[in-house]
Amino acid sequence: MIIVGIDIASQKHDYFMIHKDTGVVFSSSSVTIPNNEYGYKKLHSDILSFSGAIGDSDIRIGLESTGIYHTNIIAYLIAHDFRVMMINPILTNMARKASKVHSPKNDNLDSQTICKYMIDHSDEFSPYTSTLYHKQTLKSLSRKRFFIVDEYRKAKLVLNNLIQIAFPEMKSLFSNIYGESALAILKEYGTPKKLAKAHISKVDSLLHGRCKCSAADIIEAAKHSVGISDDCYAFEITDAIENLEFIRRRIEKYDAQIKLLVDELCPNLLTVPGIGYTTAGLIAGEIGDAERFHSAESLISYSGIDVTVYESGKYKAKHLMPSKKGSRYLRYALFQVARVVRLHDPVFNAYYAKKQAEGKHYYVILGHIQKKLCRLVYSLMKSGKNYEVRPQ
Repeated sequence: MIIVGIDIASQKHDYFMIHKDTGVVFSSSSVTIPNNEYGYKKLHSDILSFSGAIGDSDIRIGLESTGIYHTNIIAYLIAHDFRVMMINPILTNMARKASKVHSPKNDNLDSQTICKYMIDHSDEFSPYTSTLYHKQTLKSLSRKRFFIVDEYRKAKLVLNNLIQIAFPEMKSLFSNIYGESALAILKEYGTPKKLAKAHISKVDSLLHGRCKCSAADIIEAAKHSVGISDDCYAFEITDAIENLEFIRRRIEKYDAQIKLLVDELCPNLLTVPGIGYTTAGLIAGEIGDAERFHSAESLISYSGIDVTVYESGKYKAKHLMPSKKGSRYLRYALFQVARVVRLHDPVFNAYYAKKQAEGKHYYVILGHIQKKLCRLVYSLMKSGKNYEVRPQ
């Protein structure tokens, strides 16, 4: 078995190769390559050369998960049919400290440390697959969407504040001031002064679907508005609406990409009531390979919904609290599903009722449901089976 350890950096990578069975090494020290096509091809060539010289085709490559810097080289290696394992840097750091207690971090030694870790844990080798690569993409898309949705929320708040100044009566005229009709009227006229002079047929043409007010009601409200009819506010309102529409289109584009990946990678998660494409993308992207978790309990710990007792100095809390360690995105997705799953699934509804009968607080019950969901998701991702809603 040939072991290749790669120490990843932004501009260059260092690798060390050793034959596990004989101890023969490719080079007495680590080899440095640039992080570009030339470097990747040299690594590729050196691996094949060493494999041919040793006469062993069992090649295993290990590298640390380091933010984004490992992404390109992993894609290259997988595309060329190499088996690659992603290693948690915490594990290699522990191995480094165990072998070189007083040695500072050294790129030349780091690739050798990765090799040693791979040799010591060869029975735990779990190759990074193209499926995992796509799940990493799903993770990136889902996280980005998470932040864009937050941008959308802030953009709505900006528009809300502008409407409150320029035309506060809008909020009583429309049940949703961010709806198509309300935005169309605001974008067209901007201020109540301009709207008050509008022709009723023109305003009526901007109303879509069912509205709780007529064009005549809107014009009448504009005539008596206490809002400030300033052209500057009209400009800001138009700009805020265009920004809102731009962000909404971005969300729709991300939704389309996430849907494609969820349909390909984890469609069975959609069989759980309350899990849609957005939450399925977050859950599957954050978990990645379910096999990397030894049990459902370790996944629960990773999501940060396991409980702990807060202590500080002489103070010790009386109640257990979620640890909130690990992935906050996974925790968020599980919380969103936990809020609605009982409404559509008799088993979860019965579980909710049981905890409620025990006198548990609402959010404590949601915490228990999150754990139950986590165990279910773990089982589905490992088995690939669909979830079946069973009558209670």
